[in-house]
Amino acid sequence: MPWFAITRRHAILIMADNLYYGKFKLYCKPTVGRNCIADEHYLPTLFKIVDPGGISNYSVTHVDWSEGKWHPRSYRAADITYELLRNITYFNEIVHIASDETRTVTSTPCILNGRKRPCFLFARKFYPDAVNNLLKLFPSYTSA
Repeated sequence: MPWFAITRRHAILIMADNLYYGKFKLYCKPTVGRNCIADEHYLPTLFKIVDPGGISNYSVTHVDWSEGKWHPRSYRAADITYELLRNITYFNEIVHIASDETRTVTSTPCILNGRKRPCFLFARKFYPDAVNNLLKLFPSYTSA
């Protein structure tokens, strides 16, 4: 499950919500033809609807959904390379492909204090066997 940092205002909005959570509870179930996972989609959707100005325009966590499964790709020890880290930190725009039949593609730059910046501070998901490779590679990557 992803983690979120929220403001007091957003905590109150979550506690007061009796409309959208109910819809997510009914609709977001793992079935064929639905791309909706409640713990992945509820909070971002709620905040986009009720307080779009109070959230960032992108996620700070890299997640690879390219496999088209119910959960994002999980990286193994063999996947951990300098190139993987470079590719993750290279992104300065978020590309979104709608999950409906239109498959509309939108691209949003990652802006911080008026400047285009790398989007991701974090990445998920990693199997436990990847930890040692990440720890070995990280010091040389961050000093490059």
